[in-house]
Amino acid sequence: MTEAGTRAHVRGATTGKSPEEAFNGEETIIASSPFSRRRERLEAHLIVIAHPQQRCLGRRYRLTPGAVLEVGRSVDAQVCFPEVPSISRRHARISYLADGVCLEDLGSRNGTYLKNHPVDGLQRLQSGDRFQVGSVVFKFLLEEDAENAYHEAIYQMVMCDGLTDLFNRRKFQEELDREYARSRRYGRPLSLIIFDVDHFKNINDTCGHLAGDSVLKGLARTVKALTRQEEIVARVGGEEFAVLCPETHATGARRLAEKLRAAFEAELFDYHGGSLAVTCSFGVGAVDEVMSTSADLYAAADRALYRSKNEGRNRVSFDG
Repeated sequence: MTEAGTRAHVRGATTGKSPEEAFNGEETIIASSPFSRRRERLEAHLIVIAHPQQRCLGRRYRLTPGAVLEVGRSVDAQVCFPEVPSISRRHARISYLADGVCLEDLGSRNGTYLKNHPVDGLQRLQSGDRFQVGSVVFKFLLEEDAENAYHEAIYQMVMCDGLTDLFNRRKFQEELDREYARSRRYGRPLSLIIFDVDHFKNINDTCGHLAGDSVLKGLARTVKALTRQEEIVARVGGEEFAVLCPETHATGARRLAEKLRAAFEAELFDYHGGSLAVTCSFGVGAVDEVMSTSADLYAAADRALYRSKNEGRNRVSFDG
């Protein structure tokens, strides 16, 4: 490939694979023009960390100095996602310029977002930045040790949800098992809050999946701001979240759940084209002498969540 414009060369298909499988060296390489292959500047990497169908996770695009690539649904785009309707045919452009790597929206229908803010004009990327094109989220890396940075990013993907940056279901289960065992062994209190968005399907159907994504990210930011460092917050399902509360009795967990419920009810969640008011339903469970496994604690909180939904939603219920 000798053109100044870049083209994508795919080695191995990662579609449909988990982050652990994507870690197997299968990647997408973006080649630059020959005159830009000098090593004075660092190689940049784009990694897919969230996809609406959980496809391509962990796929890597390399970008060398002087290279330009476009993201879109068009088959002419170097980074092509024909299966994602929220992405425009020519959606965004990433350019490795003399003063750094810049992101630009190409007049897309749904916008391009950097750190949850719409991209207007050329915006320079910093290593570690996350940006969203339609409902696909990328992580940008520009590191001296590119391979180590890539492996670290994949390791984070195994633990964290790419859209909200909260722990994922797998990591949450590990923490739940560990904290439950500690609670049983030392007789310490442990509580669990589970909540989900009321009528979330209606949001997706009426306002679009990008609006739903904005709500989920907004909820994640709020719950992180209102919980303590030792409390473990995770996205455990599509619109379902969990907060594990070590050293917390049922009364304290119910108080936290009510605080979160009120905060969500009062907040407006912005998305491309408007804002939304949402509510959430909560279930709270606490370790007691009858429980024998961590699954019992989860089941108790889940039963309480369904009680909240059956009794009118936007409320906190406790199973105990």
